[in-house]
Amino acid sequence: MAQVTSDVRQTIDQWLDYLTKAWEELPRAARDIDQWDLIEQIDYIEEWTPKEEVAAQLRSLVTSSGATDDQRQRFEQLDNLMRENRPILERLRAS
Repeated sequence: MAQVTSDVRQTIDQWLDYLTKAWEELPRAARDIDQWDLIEQIDYIEEWTPKEEVAAQLRSLVTSSGATDDQRQRFEQLDNLMRENRPILERLRAS
């Protein structure tokens, strides 16, 4: 059980780092995306679907009893960042 909890916590930390970086970089990418070639633009936008799937899995893990208080707090910050930057993502998907 301790190993499972440790593995889950490690996964939570990795996903928190990965998603926080992605969502923090989104506004800069949105400013620069018109300078990218079309394939890069499409790839970037399509890469968000798997990121959102990871976010949904992360939400499930964080709400389980395996997450630490620090991880829950970090997820809350990430959740706020996702809500704040979601209009940027939606605008990119619509273009």
